[in-house]
Amino acid sequence: MNIKINRMYKWMSPVLLVVLLCGCTAKVAETDENGLPPHISVDLQLPEELKIGSSNVFSVQVSKRNVPLEHAEKAEFVIWPENDKDAAVIIQADEPSPGSYEVSYVIEKEGLYVVQSRIQFADAQVMPTKRFAIGNQDIERLVQLENDQHTDAPAPAAGHH
Repeated sequence: MNIKINRMYKWMSPVLLVVLLCGCTAKVAETDENGLPPHISVDLQLPEELKIGSSNVFSVQVSKRNVPLEHAEKAEFVIWPENDKDAAVIIQADEPSPGSYEVSYVIEKEGLYVVQSRIQFADAQVMPTKRFAIGNQDIERLVQLENDQHTDAPAPAAGHH
């Protein structure tokens, strides 16, 4: 009789283990039709006309699969002079409409600046950054920097098989 019980345990244990493991569910990440994580679209917008000493509105629109991502856990903008990140100012953003976050900021002097929005959700974080300039000389300098950046880009490699 002990031999029968012993044999039963030998084949029942693996069967029981398989049954228990099959009962577990895995958390599968959300994917699109290609099996990739869904694409988050971000559009950081600068004011059409930047003014010294006046309020300037910076905004960012965030969406996933063309649906606005609203109620971010954290929404802020960081603005600093290009060569002085230690002088960065962090401003909490408002959400005037679903998926749209904005701040108002007064710039006191001409120069080349950087703005970065930091929008954080439970499963994603976006931090787009743009440079902008106020003042004719700084605008010309920004145009030159952007032109230099495009001409310094390496040429695409030719593909040979």
